Amino acid sequence: MKKTSQKGFIRATLIIVGALVVLKYAYDIDVVEFLTTGNFRKILDKFYNLGSAGWEKYRELILKVWDYIWTLAKNTISKIKN
Repeated sequence: MKKTSQKGFIRATLIIVGALVVLKYAYDIDVVEFLTTGNFRKILDKFYNLGSAGWEKYRELILKVWDYIWTLAKNTISKIKN
């Protein structure tokens, strides 16, 4: 293995561990426990509830941002073609 690939692996591992810690303490979602006990439905339900609550709270903002990005992409493509 090259040193650059080792750095990438270590960095990816640290990011994953950090994300698991944030999920545990910020949202009370213990991914490791769910995976080791086999309760996949519980973790999927928590993610669904989190996403559903976020969608209800930020629906208009998400749709406005999506519309802005979509319009920007269409305009950029049309300028490139012309």
